[in-house]
Amino acid sequence: MGQKHKEMSCHSLVPPLSPKYPWFVAQNLEAEDDDTQGQIFYNLHDPMSHYRCQIPELLGKRIRGCFHGCWVLLSSNRPRDVMWSLWNPITSKIINLPPLNRNGSSGDNDYIGYYCLSAPPEHLNSVLLLTRADKPNFVYCRLGRRKDIRWTESTYAKQVRIITGCDGLLHSLTCCNGKVYAFISDSIHRNLLLVEVKIVVNDRKRKKLGEVVITLLPILEIPCPNFIGCFNISMTMKGSCTELFIIVIGLKDKRQTVVVVTVFKLDKNNMTWEEVEDLSDTILYVNLARNSAPFDSPAISSSEFGGYIHILPDNRKIIYSYHVKDKSLSSMPYLAGTNHVSVWAMLECTGLEGDRFHVDCKQEKEGDKEDQIVIRSVKGNHDVESDLLGYPFLVLKMKEYCAGVEQLKLSPLPYSGYEYRLETDDADSKQENDKVVDVIVRSAKGDEDESHLLNLPLHVLSMVMEFSVGVEYLKFRSTCKRCHLAAPLIPWNNGKASKRLQEYSSLSPWLIVFDRHKGIITFMDPLFGDKYFIKTPQELICDFLIKCSRYGWLLILKPDRSLVLFNPFTSDIRELPQLPNYLDICSFSAPATSPDCMVVGITIHMQYYHVCIHLVGGEPSWRKILLDVSGGEMFNSLTFCGRDLYALRDDGLLDIFEEIGREGHSWVRNVAQAPTSWGASSPESFQVRCEQHLLRVIMGRFGESIEVFELNDYTREWVKINGLGKHTIFICGTSSVCMDAKTLQMENKIYFLRLPIVYYSLETCRFHTFDNTNIHDSFEDLIGTKHHLAPHGWIEPSWL
Repeated sequence: MGQKHKEMSCHSLVPPLSPKYPWFVAQNLEAEDDDTQGQIFYNLHDPMSHYRCQIPELLGKRIRGCFHGCWVLLSSNRPRDVMWSLWNPITSKIINLPPLNRNGSSGDNDYIGYYCLSAPPEHLNSVLLLTRADKPNFVYCRLGRRKDIRWTESTYAKQVRIITGCDGLLHSLTCCNGKVYAFISDSIHRNLLLVEVKIVVNDRKRKKLGEVVITLLPILEIPCPNFIGCFNISMTMKGSCTELFIIVIGLKDKRQTVVVVTVFKLDKNNMTWEEVEDLSDTILYVNLARNSAPFDSPAISSSEFGGYIHILPDNRKIIYSYHVKDKSLSSMPYLAGTNHVSVWAMLECTGLEGDRFHVDCKQEKEGDKEDQIVIRSVKGNHDVESDLLGYPFLVLKMKEYCAGVEQLKLSPLPYSGYEYRLETDDADSKQENDKVVDVIVRSAKGDEDESHLLNLPLHVLSMVMEFSVGVEYLKFRSTCKRCHLAAPLIPWNNGKASKRLQEYSSLSPWLIVFDRHKGIITFMDPLFGDKYFIKTPQELICDFLIKCSRYGWLLILKPDRSLVLFNPFTSDIRELPQLPNYLDICSFSAPATSPDCMVVGITIHMQYYHVCIHLVGGEPSWRKILLDVSGGEMFNSLTFCGRDLYALRDDGLLDIFEEIGREGHSWVRNVAQAPTSWGASSPESFQVRCEQHLLRVIMGRFGESIEVFELNDYTREWVKINGLGKHTIFICGTSSVCMDAKTLQMENKIYFLRLPIVYYSLETCRFHTFDNTNIHDSFEDLIGTKHHLAPHGWIEPSWL
């Protein structure tokens, strides 16, 4: 975040690389001579530092994979894929292989697709197995007998036809637990089938010495999730010592932006695929660049830095890091001046170091256990023992009212916020309206002495408590016995409490995050850090997209391409008519409960664009208007301003649908040209309405620049402004909001959905993290910050 790069030179030596995490190697392969070639070693955990080297064994060669802890597979760059070798950087041992016929057995120019080393080269039956990129051919050589190393090419086409009934190719060769696996992609059904590539080396006297027999053994189909809103889906298989993973990545923007990541693991006992929710100490790497050679990197074990999938997209300008458990994504800029990237993985060293480090982490976790606050829920009259250290709590009475409070969890957050768990179940709310939950919370140290700081009359304490809302009310109520007595239990559906919560929540929009695996919706107040949890309605536990957020309602596109309007504060769900074509972008004009609510979307079918209009309280279908738009144009977002709808295009131009939904509507093209800074590198643009004006926020890919423009209604030009005055903007792709700042601290700021939430001050021209009114960190850009990959956005709390 605004730090300077630190470069260290190692000349011809391998740098002292830490085994705790994978290392990336950037190579300048297009250099004309060896003097200008070199390698840059770096890792994502210390991105501002790197080693620059000129290792002789790597000059003029591509790193194609790392196998069995320390063996690096190399191939020549010019001529490509002709000379191959295996190099051990720890012992400096190198095994040069015979030249490979790049044209293959048929004489056609065919590159190598995938590669795998079945066992370390010193193993008697070690085989280096390659596949042709566009032909069903194996290319392999046996390494166990060094006296007669030669390449052999054979076809596996007949085996694939027997297994699948049609032609197909092998993909993602990988090693796992001493076996080689791949998956078949057939040419007709497009199904993916996991197979074992069984390699048998026959050394019997009756057979030809050193004969290698390769057999494909079908195992089971590979799951193919249906991701909506993705134009490309990439599937990669990675193996480790004992586990086999499938990584599915959904992409958009010409394979440059990662929007969905799902990981499956093979359950070898039941022979089924299980979706992974936590990679724990495992690290995975995926290369999506189509114009570079594939790279094989097995799963890596690193207890401190595990849980991540590092992704190199097709544009090769950034590297994504996805944390599986948190479902968060961060990105780092790719080192300039390089044209090929691979992963440096010293797996054996990692394994040795990992045992010691795992013990250290375990001891540290046990030491920190005293600071944890855990309360679990019970139904009926059961007592709960809890380790709530530092709080002389006694008995809390919680009622399962219409909101269905089933569990309360209070735990310290990084910025002094607390969690308040409300799990709703409307179906059972009426029957369980009078249930009571008794939660006994005792001090783990046995210290039940009451604090005398609040020895005030009960009626005075009650008056103070009337100004507390939500999590604040619960924290105050749990301070001591007198506060507990002064603060009666207030049901969530209580009219007075609901009104107070609405007033309290009007300071800013809240962050909303959907967890499909746990079936939980999380709300977070960005200003105070308080968290609220409710159950996700059953019909929304799926892979959906939030297309728009306004007035406390979410417009959601489900996997079956149906649309619903959902208010998570009232649990109200309104189903909309089915759209026959793919929905690109959409918005709505008013709350779904309003008779004036109009949903407008732009659909694409066979390169034809339509504006689709639906009145929620009126007509049962969509009205379609054909747009005279070429297939290459794309729309970015829609913004309502009264009866007019402003459509921002990806090229920065602006269109207006005037009097949308009425008989005299019109479509005005190219109303305003793109702002002057639109030519910046990979900008992101967000459009918001500020009172009666239209604003556009343009941000560089990593937040290195932030500019705000206002549309001049008369000249139709974008005018750059240097401040927002008493307004504040909350930025998110589908739910950007501009509102009057309720406090002085919120004025002239732009809030971004990052982890943690950050804001950009137009006064200081820097990003800041904060705790209430206290600023914690200040930085120049958003490099390395995380954001949610699960469905999320800003939502304005509303009970209408």
